Amino acid sequence: MKYESITLTAYQPSERRLVKPLQVLRVPEELRAAFAEAHRSGLGDTPADRVKTFPIKSLNALLPLAAPDVISVGRRVSTEDDVPWLYAHHSVDDRIVRGLLGVWLLGMRGEEDLRERAYGLLTETALPWQTEFIDLAGRVMSDGETAQPEPPLYHLLPDYVARLIQRHGEFGGANGRSWSFLETPTTDQRAQLVSWPPRGDPSESPGALFSYLITVTVQTVPFTSQFRLHVRTGVRRWVTEVNAQGTIYTGGRTASVHLITDTQWPGVSGDSTRIAIHRLRYDSKRAEHTWRAIDRPDLLPAASLVQSAVDAADLGRNPRKYLEGLEGIRAGIPHHTTMGTHEVGAGLMSADRVPLMAWIDAALSTEFTRVPVCRRASWPAKPSNAPKKLLAPRKGSQDDRVRILEHKKAEQAARDAVERRRLLREALEGALLIARVHWQEEGTRDALVTALCRVLGLPAPDSADETLTWQTPELDVILQLRPTGDIGAALEVSAAKAPSGEQLREAIAKRRSEVADAMDDEPGSRPMVALVEIEKDFKVRRSDSKFAVRLGCADAGVITQFIQTAVNKSLKKNRPHRAKMAWLDIFRQFGAVRVPQHTFKNKFPEDLQYVAVWMAKRRKDGPTRQAVRQLLAIRVRPADGVRGVSGWIEDERRWAAYPEYLLWLAKGVDSHAAADEIATDDVITADDEAAEDGAQSSFSQWDKELKMRQRRTAAFLRPLLAQLRNQPTLLMVHAQNLREGWPWLNNGMVMRDHIWVDDVEPVPVALWGNQLRLLRMRDSSRDETPQWYATDGDHGIPAGLWPLTETHGERVFYSSTDRPSTAKKASIKARKEGVRFDRTGKEVRDTDKTAFNPNLLEIAVLACQRGEEPSEWAACVHQLRHAPDSDAPLALPLPLHLAKKAVEYVLPNAKDDA
Repeated sequence: MKYESITLTAYQPSERRLVKPLQVLRVPEELRAAFAEAHRSGLGDTPADRVKTFPIKSLNALLPLAAPDVISVGRRVSTEDDVPWLYAHHSVDDRIVRGLLGVWLLGMRGEEDLRERAYGLLTETALPWQTEFIDLAGRVMSDGETAQPEPPLYHLLPDYVARLIQRHGEFGGANGRSWSFLETPTTDQRAQLVSWPPRGDPSESPGALFSYLITVTVQTVPFTSQFRLHVRTGVRRWVTEVNAQGTIYTGGRTASVHLITDTQWPGVSGDSTRIAIHRLRYDSKRAEHTWRAIDRPDLLPAASLVQSAVDAADLGRNPRKYLEGLEGIRAGIPHHTTMGTHEVGAGLMSADRVPLMAWIDAALSTEFTRVPVCRRASWPAKPSNAPKKLLAPRKGSQDDRVRILEHKKAEQAARDAVERRRLLREALEGALLIARVHWQEEGTRDALVTALCRVLGLPAPDSADETLTWQTPELDVILQLRPTGDIGAALEVSAAKAPSGEQLREAIAKRRSEVADAMDDEPGSRPMVALVEIEKDFKVRRSDSKFAVRLGCADAGVITQFIQTAVNKSLKKNRPHRAKMAWLDIFRQFGAVRVPQHTFKNKFPEDLQYVAVWMAKRRKDGPTRQAVRQLLAIRVRPADGVRGVSGWIEDERRWAAYPEYLLWLAKGVDSHAAADEIATDDVITADDEAAEDGAQSSFSQWDKELKMRQRRTAAFLRPLLAQLRNQPTLLMVHAQNLREGWPWLNNGMVMRDHIWVDDVEPVPVALWGNQLRLLRMRDSSRDETPQWYATDGDHGIPAGLWPLTETHGERVFYSSTDRPSTAKKASIKARKEGVRFDRTGKEVRDTDKTAFNPNLLEIAVLACQRGEEPSEWAACVHQLRHAPDSDAPLALPLPLHLAKKAVEYVLPNAKDDA
């Protein structure tokens, strides 16, 4: 069935104003000044004028336990402005608020006498709640005509909507069971509801357990007059089993624990509607789990209701016991993919999502309405050179139809093989292909040889030699087979404790040199590419050698690809497929890819080129323990064939062939990367989660580094845009990836047909030449694009391009693709709970099936030339997701895909300094 429209799981306020009374708490000026003095005293040499905010993340952590109805509007509040610290739906007992602030203050790092003075002032100062009427639909319009919500609404509105849903009653599931929801606290700008208590398939006892999950966020869409609420639905799977060591496996990370208890703090009455969250960590010395304070070990134990009631070690050994309830307490540990497999499949099916969303519609109907449906664009969804689906003839016997179809597939495979050989010859400029396989298991070696023969149409080898050769009219191939040996072994670092940065650099440098030497073990036979079989995980932390291998190969001028050792049945079973994909990825690194050909030949310039800009981000806790931010640019010129794929070498302001560019990235990152390395990052890790106060001193540094990063981005973009001036160019960027360095990409700053690099104000795109277009992609990260399903019929998941509105000149589009191969066989009527019957009348349960959580790619045409139709450029980008060499549609258009893959070669390592 071809669906003509899709429904988004997004809402808008029904009226222009949605005024609600809320209780607001401001900290009086004298008390706030005392807090600030105590806070600054614990920040060392940081100048006082650079400490602008209080870190109240630890205060936020207490709210779900002590005051579940209180809402905080951020991790930080100003030390100077009279801004609200807390919001609530009703007045909260003064003792509770004072107690919360007291615990937060006592945990603050600062001089003891200043903290005691502030605490004494806290006990004497009145903390009155004031009623304020807040417009939950309040917004301002940006210069680019994009509605921007008032800042507090990013917290307040999701909380309000979640409360409406939670109080709507029970959701009726597929098997007649009713599900109630509780709120779970979050650390970001969203609200979450989880069905409680967790349940499983009633036919299995005991069985795996899951809950429905509802997430609400406030989002904006460029060039629209109203912001939106995105409501995302899914499942939360719970840990009920332990590993062979008799405990849960957390992979060295902390694990969140959801708790609900009948216990209340003094002064708090009524049942809690929120779930408290603590964190569990594994103590390797004691070989058991223990509680970890959410912010600091010296803060929460003084206030927590949980630690005395739940034994962390026992919870780690008996998760099911606590999940099912023990002495008035339930404690659940959400399952993470790093913990292994789960008997409940990931994701929520459309047959589950549609009735759940209908129930949410009813809960919100008085104040919110669904956004209009999106109707299919008229342009072709796939490029002109997209592979045609092979079909068996309709007539004839079953055996004949199968035979004919297999013959068609064989002919197509032969044509593809010839084309790949031709592309490789062009990429190698006529040279023969010398490849080397470093294998650990004979099964992997044989699978790689077989896969190479199939993808290039080569005859199976008739010998077991270590060097295999083939000659074809298009390409000559030499394949060297070598054991991986020591080059793939773990790095030589201490197993007793984490190595220092210097020790790790020395270990990487040593292996790097060994690998480079290994590539030249036979004079005159250095390979062009090394395909290395290697472990995915290493027992000793920081001993992963993949990065050193890649750096060493780059030193020898050899590109690299890895294949994981088959450590389980699943990896052994799909080893042939993994081998095939490894070779195809190698061809991609050579630049031997077929570019999707758009269907606008009579409208677009023949020499149109695509350019993608991507920010490579390596964190301080990354593979080489060195942080870096580096901008990459990839150019794809379809008219130039294979040589049309190139990368921008910024230092020399020239384009280099893609394989040369990858090697340049690996060998030169320590010398040419920008000096904007930063130890802190926007992602909080398990290791630095407790250092909030200490991080305050680096907050001003982070602000300084951010400005430097933005200047660095502008310095990168200006010569690049100037170089693109004289040729028709479609420039594409990714919002979540690049907007930190290029803030103009934020919805509140974009303007139609303008570009703002580092000018005083945005300038018309024509000033950068009359042949430049700029399109911005945005994916579902942080729920920035909504979930969706077909409006009619069985509510399937159709592929296509969907304009936000049917207005002429619309600038925003949603791109969807077919279901991934892992979900191809899933029935459209499958449900996570309940029983259904297939066409034969057989009873079917789908609880263990993996669903496809539909994510949309937003395409915003930020700038095009006068008289051009934005929808055509959006359709062109949508077609670029359908690469002829890929078995499945790409998550991003091909040029952005190539840029993102190039990040694998950005491995900062100060080799000379080691």
